[in-house]
Amino acid sequence: MLQGAIGGAWAFAATAGARASVPSSFPIDTWMALASVPGASWAMLGRAGLTTGVTGYAKAGETRATTDTLFEAASLSKPVLASAIHDLARERLIDLDEPIARHVDFTSDPATRTVTPRHLLSHSSGLPNWRTDAGSALVSRFKPGAAFRYSGEGFVLLGRLAEAVTGRTAAETVRSRVLAPAGMSSSTYGWRAMNNPAVAWPHDAGGDVMPDRGPEAFRRAQQAGPASPVEAWTQDDRIAMAKRLGKPALPIFMMPNMAAGLWTTAEDYARFLRFARRYPAMNTPTIAVEGNLKWGLGWGLEMAGTGRFAWHWGANDGVANLFMLDLNTGDGLVVLTNGAGGQRVYERAARVYFKREFDAFTWLQP
Repeated sequence: MLQGAIGGAWAFAATAGARASVPSSFPIDTWMALASVPGASWAMLGRAGLTTGVTGYAKAGETRATTDTLFEAASLSKPVLASAIHDLARERLIDLDEPIARHVDFTSDPATRTVTPRHLLSHSSGLPNWRTDAGSALVSRFKPGAAFRYSGEGFVLLGRLAEAVTGRTAAETVRSRVLAPAGMSSSTYGWRAMNNPAVAWPHDAGGDVMPDRGPEAFRRAQQAGPASPVEAWTQDDRIAMAKRLGKPALPIFMMPNMAAGLWTTAEDYARFLRFARRYPAMNTPTIAVEGNLKWGLGWGLEMAGTGRFAWHWGANDGVANLFMLDLNTGDGLVVLTNGAGGQRVYERAARVYFKREFDAFTWLQP
């Protein structure tokens, strides 16, 4: 699964679902200490199967992390929703080139009403990442399809499209079309108050717990919403929840947030990467980003020479995640961290795992 010294260290555990301690040739504990990251969970996909591991704390100085600890996926949620959209397109419930406004009345701007699922999947709609001001309109900054502009709002809109064509909530649609068939039995967009799972708390750049984020933010939102399961909340439920919390009725303040609201494990997410192979359209280079970087229909692509990689990062407050997938070999790496410095950890892990540099990391630098 891995080459050289790292491959030898992991060979004994390279079976489906295997769990192992941290090998000396993959010193993630050292990287975490340098970056003040309390906890990390990872999964490795390769010819020998799926290997997972975890180290550190779910809550610094209090609760150890395990392979069952749920981490905030943050924007790693987006490719999961994208797969569900492709499944709906496969059944012809969605046309990737049909304007979304024919199903969801989300804007009065004529140019923005031409936005299609293809534009949203490739982040070429021109829509903003997130609005935070009450009354702000959802308007494309340029002609849809003309350029790259990362948009969380765009993926929330994809969720609303899924609801319009299926009559079910987006979270229910993703569960039935992706989470369940992929074997992602631990992944969820929310849990009932009486059934609190082990979850990772976010931590700031110094490694201190952010007590009002992560699980606590979920709890507050859950209490402001209806008693029904979060995955069953309708758009009206989400709007009412935001208003009860004194927030504008904008996607960033609603839950579940289909662009960033999945809770998962590294093992589950690796299962998703294996499952997503059935949607090769996600690997279609659709819009140029910069240099060797392009965006496909659901995730980022780095293509240099014969190398072909799919990737995505995730960043919520105090959370930093990454997956990197070699499209030629099927080898993949998932790293989930609960620290603001997690980017430094997952970048190092990917460089060691794949034995190469990635343009994506330079592009991601603040």
